[in-house]
Order: sequence, then C-alpha cells, then structure tokens
Amino acid sequence: MRLFSVLFIMINYVTFAQPLTIKIESITFKDSIPEQREFKLKYIIKNNTSDTLKMFFKPNNLQPSTETSASKISYYKIYENDTFIDIGSIFTTNAQISSGFSVKETDSIKSREEFEKKYVEFLSKQYKTSLDSLQKMYKEKGLESLLQFEGKKFYEIEKKRKMTCQILNPNEELECSIVFNWDKNRYFYRDPNEYYLAENAKHYFEITLVALKEEFKDKIDEAVYNKLINDPNFIKGVFVSNKVEINLKPD
Repeated sequence: MRLFSVLFIMINYVTFAQPLTIKIESITFKDSIPEQREFKLKYIIKNNTSDTLKMFFKPNNLQPSTETSASKISYYKIYENDTFIDIGSIFTTNAQISSGFSVKETDSIKSREEFEKKYVEFLSKQYKTSLDSLQKMYKEKGLESLLQFEGKKFYEIEKKRKMTCQILNPNEELECSIVFNWDKNRYFYRDPNEYYLAENAKHYFEITLVALKEEFKDKIDEAVYNKLINDPNFIKGVFVSNKVEINLKPD
C-alpha cells in the first residue's frame, strides 16, 4: 500500500489536543544567483505533553508529499491560492552522502590509477573487507562499482546506528531550520498531468510530519526496533503545520 494512502487514513484523527504541534515561523528568500531562489525555512515542533516523547524523525530535510516510501523526513505541500497542487519535487536541498576518502599527500599521486588504488585500500580498511575482493571488483566493473559498494555500506551502518529516533522532553520546543532551493521552473509534468505555476497567484507552504513505527521494522537494527516499539512514549501519528505564504513569483 502506498505510504500516502496511510497518511490520508491517519489524517482523519480526532480533534482533541495533539501531543505535538508544528508551527512554521518564517520562510525567507533571496535570489543569490539569477537561476536560483534560495529559501530558509524556520519551524518549531513542540511537545505539548508532560511526558518525554520519541519518534522517527530527521529535522534537517524535506521531501514532497508525493513520495511513497517510509521516511523519517517531513513532507511539504504547495498550495496555489487555496488549492493543493500535486507537482512533485519542486525544491532541492544540499543534503547528500559524501565519501570519507581523502588523500593527504596529494603530491604523491601521479595518476588516476594511483588515486583509485588508494581508494580501494581505503574501502578495505574502512569497511573491513578483503582487499583482493575489492581489487577484483574494481578490475571487472570499474570505479562505479566501488562507489556503489561504499554507498551500500554507508546505509548499512546508518541502519545499525544506536540513536535512531528524535527525543523531545516534556514541553520542549525543537527549533528546526532548513535551506532549500528552487530553480524557478514553472512547468511540471507528472504523468498523466501537467501543471504551470500561475505567476500572479499566491502560493502557500505546509509541512506534514508522519510519525511511523511498524513501517520501520526492516529499516533499522532489529534490537533497536524491538526496544523502541515497546516504548509507550514512542508515538505514531500525523501532525500538520500552519500554512505560510512562499514567494514563487517571477523576478
């Protein structure tokens, strides 16, 4: 079942006081270069209870509400006037995975082959993997296979990290800040629909935090999951922010 189907089912929650409140404080922008508009979002997540709350959540990134996989990242929605517009991914962030490999003695590197040889040695040591097997992988499949190997190992380590949840103390307010960019493109196509951002309309930005539990069973270390799933303070639910105007007008 699509995750967003789960969201729509869960979002019909009763209207009594929610354990969490999400409030967008501001969205500021600057046109740092002609082709890009940079936005800075500030928002607060408040624990409204006298209990310590826990949830799967990463506050430093966003993804469009059309994503379908379980995630610890908040979702954003864009409205044109009062209407939600399903345009998919409109923004990019600077969040990325980078290799831990570096060469300190750059003068000792005389060729690309020497550089890649050191990279193989780094991977062998870093991920406790047979040097012979990595050298064979490189010889048969090239550098791209090594990059894929490192990416896979990175995610395996992330999965086994001890700290996999966000903790909010009683009545604590978590201040979040995210920088993201828009390439000023106004045309979007999502099969079978196409959409063009109206230049004179007002646009609004909204955040939805979908706190999941069971959906992460196969995504984190089993021992950590079993401990958290039985914790009565580990919450599950859908929490929606206020809407704030965002400047998607032409220059």
